[in-house]
Amino acid sequence: MEIYETAPISDEAVRIVVYRGGEEASIPETLHGLAVREIGREAFSGHTELRSLLLPEGIETIRAGAFAGCVGLESVTIPASVSRIEEGAFVRCVGLKSIGVAAENRYYRSLDGVLFDQRGKLLCCYPAGKQDTVYEIPLGVNAVAPEAFSWSASLRDVLIPPGLTWIGDGAFAYCTLLRSIELPRGMTGIGERAFMGCGRLADVEMPGTVTTLGAEAFSGCQRLTRVVISCLVTRLEEGVFRDCSSLPAAELAESVTEVGDSAFSGCSSLANINLPVRLTRIGEDAFRNCVSLRQLEIPAGVTRIGLNAFRGCKRLTVIADKGSAAFASAKRDRVRRRSSGRKI
Repeated sequence: MEIYETAPISDEAVRIVVYRGGEEASIPETLHGLAVREIGREAFSGHTELRSLLLPEGIETIRAGAFAGCVGLESVTIPASVSRIEEGAFVRCVGLKSIGVAAENRYYRSLDGVLFDQRGKLLCCYPAGKQDTVYEIPLGVNAVAPEAFSWSASLRDVLIPPGLTWIGDGAFAYCTLLRSIELPRGMTGIGERAFMGCGRLADVEMPGTVTTLGAEAFSGCQRLTRVVISCLVTRLEEGVFRDCSSLPAAELAESVTEVGDSAFSGCSSLANINLPVRLTRIGEDAFRNCVSLRQLEIPAGVTRIGLNAFRGCKRLTVIADKGSAAFASAKRDRVRRRSSGRKI
């Protein structure tokens, strides 16, 4: 049985698409007389037994998820020839303590075992098995790549420098010990699932410069007790605070016009939330099972409310205009309702 299954890239080169070996992988420069140029998507994924990895000169691309879940891998060195490493190439490698880069590489560099682009503008990958409990992102970094810090086993605090404007999808997902992160003024975007499953994260204040807040960005942050959205976000995306079971209150910016599907679903401690006057839509399951929510006044401009938006809110009284979508939704979801007194 072949240890490496390949697929052609050209008449002269191949990519590795499947690995069938054991604890040690010393990838050759050529296979069947053809140059090895790529590690394919998820080619080594899930090989928990892999302990040692040698990447040869000549490799140019490491695809997304190439070594995902290789939990026994402790270190890796990126050859000088590598010009592209896709997002999540080493995701869930919870034993990985260091990523080195050959000095001659013109595209990437390593600083204290952390992978950056050569210019030092993008933090590409923080090894999940690195033992530090506090990490200060270097000055000059303006973006954190998708999955960059995800599954870090030790990180408790991350210090973000001024000038960092973007946190990618899943960047800090499942950093289960992360308790503190301060988002600097000037930040413009937080990607999907950025802090998903950060079970000890307690406080989040988004600066007024943020315009993008991705779906499920803080989903499953079970100890989150304070959220201030004082930014330019106009839509709370699907599941953005789903299952934040310790969250007692949320303060939404006046710019918010839509609360997406399941945005606060399962926030069982949520008792107070302001709905901005510009709000026009509340999505399906938006407040489902918010069992501590007692009163919610729906702005007159809300014309669309999804199915089960208030389902399971046993203590809730919805205050809305008679004949409005909110009044009908409250009846459908079997929660109490009271007229606002406004005429429509």
